[in-house]
Amino acid sequence: MTNLFNPIKIGPLTIKNRFMMAPMENGLAGEGGVVNDRIIRFFEERARNEVGIIITGSVGVSPEGRGLPTQLSIYDDRFIPGLKKLTNAIHNAGSLAGAQIYHAGRQASEAITGIQPIAPSAIPCAVVGNDPRAMTVEEILEMKKTFVQAARRTVEAGFDMVEVHLAHGYLLHSFLSPHSNKRTDEYGGSLENRMRFPIEVLREIAEVCGNHTAVTIRISADEYLDDGLKFNEVITICQEAIKAGAQAISLTAGSYDAVEYTIQPMFIDQGFLVPFSKKLKELVDVPVIVAGRLNDAKLMERIIEQDEADMLAIGRGLISDEELVVKMHEQRYDDIRYCVACNQGCIDNVFQGKGITCLVNARAGFEAERQIEEAITKKKVVIVGAGPAGMEAARVSRLRGHTVTLIDKEESVGGKFNILATPPEKDTFLLYKDYLHNQLTKLGVQIIKENIKTVFDLKKYQPDSVIIATGANQTTPSIKGADLNHVILAEDILNGIESGNTVAIIGGGLVGTETAKFLANAGKHVTIIEMADSIGRGVGPTFAGHLFAYLEEHNVNQIVNAKIVEITPEKVILENQEVVADQVIIAAGYAPNNSFIGELNQEFKNIQTIGDVNQARRIIDATEEGFLAASQI
Repeated sequence: MTNLFNPIKIGPLTIKNRFMMAPMENGLAGEGGVVNDRIIRFFEERARNEVGIIITGSVGVSPEGRGLPTQLSIYDDRFIPGLKKLTNAIHNAGSLAGAQIYHAGRQASEAITGIQPIAPSAIPCAVVGNDPRAMTVEEILEMKKTFVQAARRTVEAGFDMVEVHLAHGYLLHSFLSPHSNKRTDEYGGSLENRMRFPIEVLREIAEVCGNHTAVTIRISADEYLDDGLKFNEVITICQEAIKAGAQAISLTAGSYDAVEYTIQPMFIDQGFLVPFSKKLKELVDVPVIVAGRLNDAKLMERIIEQDEADMLAIGRGLISDEELVVKMHEQRYDDIRYCVACNQGCIDNVFQGKGITCLVNARAGFEAERQIEEAITKKKVVIVGAGPAGMEAARVSRLRGHTVTLIDKEESVGGKFNILATPPEKDTFLLYKDYLHNQLTKLGVQIIKENIKTVFDLKKYQPDSVIIATGANQTTPSIKGADLNHVILAEDILNGIESGNTVAIIGGGLVGTETAKFLANAGKHVTIIEMADSIGRGVGPTFAGHLFAYLEEHNVNQIVNAKIVEITPEKVILENQEVVADQVIIAAGYAPNNSFIGELNQEFKNIQTIGDVNQARRIIDATEEGFLAASQI
């Protein structure tokens, strides 16, 4: 048995295994930060599936310090009954519960709180676009009391652990960081001064918690900013935190000014924080908890087996698969629905004030209403199209007891998965493809290669229910010269067709920019031509900065507000300039592949259409529609 399932002690707590649900925001609480049934069901289901301890996300200690409208609050005694209901549910489901108390500081927004943000120094956060003011010494002392009162409420609400948030650029971290703390009094300058306020807060919280509630900190091992907090200083902070009462150290990274290291997208290496946790373990005598793209079973086992950390903090991995811990325990590795680090359904939604969803798990955030229940009447279900929508529909249909046939014109399943995974840093999309394929094989879904073009092609399968998931095809805009031989589609390039050396890409959306990355990485000279005023529409906040940096590093030219007049064999002619190109690539949109659906509706009664055949969108939409369609059969 792997050491992942050995108990661990943190202060007064004995935790049954080495899995912590990381304090990731989920946007599921009620307006103003109140506990509701939706957030209870979300955490309850993870607790029921053997997570050792669940940290319920950041809990706001003060009205002006709340970062999101749907974020739990603890700044008043009136929140205690709801939080008590939450901890009771988690306990009854078999897990321990922790609260991460925090104040957003310079990363708060007056648009959300109605109050001007406060910070150690009046330095705006570029991501939020706010105008914080510097705290007075009197306000610092008062804020210390605010944190301590929040800790008292945490204990009264039945939480087993209080995690003090010293990470991600929030208030206490912003005092620690030379990037955000430019004070010249006793709370700024030297590390000793920058530590003063956070360590005083921690010490008094530890006194409130006494011997019955564990006290830990979460801290960014590296802020990943040139003038930010670095690991050498973090080591000292951790050592002082332990003296002040911290009983474990949970390592994370980044701040809003380096947000890609806070909620790591695909381009950040798996387990990138493990070297920090391994080093810190050599220097402190309390458990060290590590996070950061732990989406591989062997990696998770290795970290604990090789004593590189004492515990794993997993956020997105427990959103993508609520049964992760159970599957790890039973060594059902092929059944794990790994997080692909797309950030679309989780953090992108949360930043917009919405509740989480998940690209690979349509139940995430909808635990109560989206159950996979056995069908009363078993049917013969035929699904046309084996992309993500069709594969998910097949999986859920089969789990409900239906006989399922999945038909696709290609030799192998996956639809556009391979195209999506071809550009640099996008290969983890294949984790989802592999999961779906494994499940279809285990469940006995019949997969047939056939190009269904007419009603008669489908009629021979005698379906009781039909799901059409035939996707969408790239379109070519009506530009003079678009029919020339050197003009091809972006998907053709990503499918392996050799490109020219000097390439113009028409369209700067997701497909155009990813194709540009692919070609630039191969050493091609690339120009993106976009009719809108910017490229990268639809790229999430954790990806955008890296995308633009990548394109700049690889000398990809960008022309926006462009109107194309003509494509010739040597160039693309715009209204006000010309772009030399020996190849032109079209990335200008999609049209649904739905030409024969009208005929099908006349022949079959029970037809549903899902995914891009309705409208070209993203995998997250395909997954949801596939799940919901299968749930209705």
